[in-house]
Amino acid sequence: MSTLKGKRIFIVEDNLTNMAVFATALRREGAEIIQDSWNTGSVDLLIQNLPVDLIILDLMLRRGLSGYDTITAVKAHPELAHIPVVAISSLDAETEIPKAKEKGFIGFISKPINLLQFPKQIAACIEGQEVWVTSHSR
Repeated sequence: MSTLKGKRIFIVEDNLTNMAVFATALRREGAEIIQDSWNTGSVDLLIQNLPVDLIILDLMLRRGLSGYDTITAVKAHPELAHIPVVAISSLDAETEIPKAKEKGFIGFISKPINLLQFPKQIAACIEGQEVWVTSHSR
């Protein structure tokens, strides 16, 4: 059974290799992926692509923006505020997880991701569960 069949996932990731890996892993499980590689106008792009079941948000982005800036902008829009957001990052999880929780993320997944677990982790977040994965909690 496909864990993500019919789910729409919006990914903000500026590394094209990472974007391809994430999107491929999730598409294999039936998800529809909306990609934002540039993080310019993510809120507008999200609104244009509603409904969205989950947002995956890299914390380190181009143009001097961070995933924290982006989640703040997303949560400020009533039509987007209910969408669960998962941080994905190679930054130190011990430092970033408390910040992510404070900003309203439902989860944090350390890079590099575990390709077998990633779709299950994302599915759990869509179902409302919190998922906090550090590189040593695999």
